[in-house]
Amino acid sequence: MKNINIGFSDNNCRVLILDESKKIFFQDEFDLGFKITDEANFKKNKEDTLRIFTEKLNSLQLPESDKKVNVLLDTSLTFLNLFPFDFNEDKGNINSHILWELSNYYPVTYKDFLINYYRLHNNFFSESIDEVLLIAVDRKIIEVIKNLCNGNGFRISNIDIDQIAVEKYLKEVYGTEFEQQNVVLIGCKNNRLDYSLYTNGKLTYYDFQITNMNNPGSYLIKQIEVLNSVAGYEGIAVIFLYGDEKLFQIRDILSEYYKELPVKLVSTDSESAEISRRSIFAPLCGLGLKNYS
Repeated sequence: MKNINIGFSDNNCRVLILDESKKIFFQDEFDLGFKITDEANFKKNKEDTLRIFTEKLNSLQLPESDKKVNVLLDTSLTFLNLFPFDFNEDKGNINSHILWELSNYYPVTYKDFLINYYRLHNNFFSESIDEVLLIAVDRKIIEVIKNLCNGNGFRISNIDIDQIAVEKYLKEVYGTEFEQQNVVLIGCKNNRLDYSLYTNGKLTYYDFQITNMNNPGSYLIKQIEVLNSVAGYEGIAVIFLYGDEKLFQIRDILSEYYKELPVKLVSTDSESAEISRRSIFAPLCGLGLKNYS
């Protein structure tokens, strides 16, 4: 059966389908016509919203499937934060500490979030103390997405965020170049830049910047210098970029400043779209590939 993956950003929906041989069978996108974060508006206009979503989805003429879908979220729909933790503690203490960290930012509603976390294995502080990347999503957003999927007979199988999901695609396409070096991954989307540092294929650092993109150069260079110092004496070997058309601006800035450092645009292998459209679909492809693992 075909592997269907649906991605949501603020007011956009993207669909990517992989066939049984892991090749891209289909990719396209459409405007939702509403903000996925506006739960109140969704409840008020639920029937109309579901009808319009179904019409737009049906217009894509998706193939027959077992109705399981993987869902991808733009990082702008999530709360992400780093904090140190002593992993000599038991799992119960880890979960309690994570909730405490989240409650510092959302003192009233922290229990209304779905939570996941990644241990970064960077040992900045000591052998037992690592940084943790906390990922939290408001349940209201998930509920809206569930309603949209259920209204079309889909059952959600997996939920991930783009900056994490694209890792699987990089491993599949670039192999040892990604898994045996220090590499930086930058997500270039709308008014946001997401930065991940991978050391030998493992996530060891994360940060992001909200920017209007008018002049991202100064912060961008500073951030790369930080990541270069984190990577240690070997330094960064390559920078991968994915995202919308703004990735060209980011590539030009980095290529001009780091003339000897390769800057590569990550894109799917579909030939039916320009590279910026192929690139924004790379995380969805990574999410689909996870389903074959």
